[in-house]
Amino acid sequence: MTPILYAIVAQILVCLVVVLWTRSTVRKFLGSGEELERIRREIGALIVELDSSADRNVTVLEDRLKALKELVGEADKRLAMLGQDRTRRQAENVVYDRLGRNVASAALSASQVERSAERSAERAPERVQTSVPEFLPEEAAQQAAPEVPFIRFSDKPLPIEEPFADKVLSLSRRGFSSDIIAARLGATIAEIDLVISLEGERDGRSKER
Repeated sequence: MTPILYAIVAQILVCLVVVLWTRSTVRKFLGSGEELERIRREIGALIVELDSSADRNVTVLEDRLKALKELVGEADKRLAMLGQDRTRRQAENVVYDRLGRNVASAALSASQVERSAERSAERAPERVQTSVPEFLPEEAAQQAAPEVPFIRFSDKPLPIEEPFADKVLSLSRRGFSSDIIAARLGATIAEIDLVISLEGERDGRSKER
């Protein structure tokens, strides 16, 4: 039993020595400032790399989303154009169908009219009868006599409006000024002065003669 106990004690001692050496080594490793700074730099570099990769991935996703939106918009436009084209073609087909029916009905009616005209032309000589209208003498005289319109003269004479120049001259001879004459006749002062000056020149020429 003693050799086994010695072996166990020796193993325990070896384990204790290893544990103590490991603890001291770890403490030395963690206690040094250079190692901590290196670890911090590595962690910072990892964080920066992760941020850059995340930004790059976000940019790629945004570009793909933008391209996807453009494709969806173009697809919507094409669908709208296809819908409009479809409705237009349907309307054209309906119009063409109606036109075809109208043309067919017109051709049918034209053929029927031609047939009826031919039949009436064939039967016309049998149905032609000449008849001379007979008029009574009084009716013929009434139709031959033209109607004379009745004209009635008015008892009241038509009012004759006095010319503008005569109105101006009469008011001027009565002593009214140009502005008063213009206000009464609804004209401008220049028109009143022009009429008065022309009448004065006419009177001067008549006196010279």
